[in-house]
Amino acid sequence: MPSRDKEAVQAAGKGLLDYIGGVMEEADWGGFVELADMVPQVDRTFLTGAGRSGLVARSFGMRLMHAGLPAFIPGETVTPAAGEGDLLVGVSCTGTTGYTEYLARRARELGAKVIVITAEAKSPMALGAHKVITVPARGSNIVVRAAVFEHAASLCLDAVFNILVDRLKIDPASLRQRHANLE
Repeated sequence: MPSRDKEAVQAAGKGLLDYIGGVMEEADWGGFVELADMVPQVDRTFLTGAGRSGLVARSFGMRLMHAGLPAFIPGETVTPAAGEGDLLVGVSCTGTTGYTEYLARRARELGAKVIVITAEAKSPMALGAHKVITVPARGSNIVVRAAVFEHAASLCLDAVFNILVDRLKIDPASLRQRHANLE
């Protein structure tokens, strides 16, 4: 690889890392603390999003499972019915993703609490949520903006997981025991 290409890729990566860091400085950390407070109190947590935001939601669901907390992904064949006492966490940069917005609305109709993690606090999905947690990625380039949102949201949710592990006094051995082993 020519040195010029390596430098360009490295500079682009550094620029993204700086952008992500700035977004995390402005993230709604109080909202993430509220999420950490709520997750152990609900019967089940359902996690949703579309595209890469969906992968962020699924990753957090996997971590909740590692912590021994009941977490489910809507649309999977083993996902139970949602209702009162449950929580749906929807992840969407724009807050307008049709599938995620529909599931948030449906979860509310069924009596579940809805938390939306988004960059757009006044989006349709956010306006119908019980709680909105902002990860304020901004910019006119939606691809870069969404990528930064997804990385920052993922890091914020990993922080929530770390807090849950500490609060619930989960030892590393039990985390390893629940980690996938059919690989």
